[in-house]
Amino acid sequence: MLSEGADKVPSVWVPDKKKLVKICLHSQGKDVETAWAEDLGEATVSPGARFVRLGNVPFLYAKPTYGDVLVVVPDPVYNKLTWNSEGLPFERIVDDGGRYAVILDYELVPRGSDPQPAFSALDVAGENANVSVEGCYGPTAERPGRVYLAVPYAMTTAALLAYFDEQNLPLSLTLVHPVGDPSAN
Repeated sequence: MLSEGADKVPSVWVPDKKKLVKICLHSQGKDVETAWAEDLGEATVSPGARFVRLGNVPFLYAKPTYGDVLVVVPDPVYNKLTWNSEGLPFERIVDDGGRYAVILDYELVPRGSDPQPAFSALDVAGENANVSVEGCYGPTAERPGRVYLAVPYAMTTAALLAYFDEQNLPLSLTLVHPVGDPSAN
């Protein structure tokens, strides 16, 4: 368990200049993904270990997500600082950043319009609601576009969808994850 040696998480860290590092996320060598993270300083769990705050919304993991603090260690296989969920992602997060993952598909309205202004409008609407928006891929004639969001726990999925609906965005949204009753979150 990470609590051994991970007891020195900086509670308040105000850098003069944020240092971003590219990290690797994986689960026992599977679901390998890279992400940007803010370096928070040395962790004492092993030589070269660092505390980092995730700066992206990963596509392959519901947790960790944007804002979560992790311990990463040097890994010669990936040649990066690395986080291994070891199949237990929730137990491998040092400090929960207070967000959950939502996946939305989107289509442009009107169809065939320029996707960049539509995505920018979604991104700005997300930022105004303290929701981190990460584009996965844009829409094509064959399939909708997809975005991954890191949503504050205080905002239900139903409230998130209602908020986006109120913004009159030039796109239509379809909930992909979490599945089931959107108001259950």
